[in-house]
Amino acid sequence: MNEPYTVGTGEKYSVTLKSHGGHDATWVVVKANSITELVDLLDGIAQSGVSALIGNALGALRAEELLGSQLGARPVEHPGAYTAPQTTHQAPPPANTGGYSNPPQTAPQGSPYGPPPSCPHGTKKFLEKPYKNGKPGTWKAWACPAPQGDPSACSLQFIK
Repeated sequence: MNEPYTVGTGEKYSVTLKSHGGHDATWVVVKANSITELVDLLDGIAQSGVSALIGNALGALRAEELLGSQLGARPVEHPGAYTAPQTTHQAPPPANTGGYSNPPQTAPQGSPYGPPPSCPHGTKKFLEKPYKNGKPGTWKAWACPAPQGDPSACSLQFIK
């Protein structure tokens, strides 16, 4: 009747991260098959800069929604199953943006950050963005020059 409860015996775990308490908050749902996997996934989110990328994407979406409403756009019925056109090559990102909607800033000459590191996709680009959680200041990182959304893109390399 009073058998001990053991965590990690095949249960499934799910954690929902919300950006704030409002109904329009961004949700990220992390699912894992073990506590170890859950810890690894949460640590990966914290260390990779995924949160910042999600914030940038949401900012762009909100801007498009606002522009659409100001221009009198109306919702349309979903056309059904969508099949993306097949292409043999990927178009390069717009000049000097590194694949990001907001072009990354260039590290100042002689900066304490040193020369830009490189990755398999080329020379990394310097990013400096404001924190989105109300914390004052900015975060800085080196970003892979692969187009945004490219699954082979390298993780952000944060500068402390």
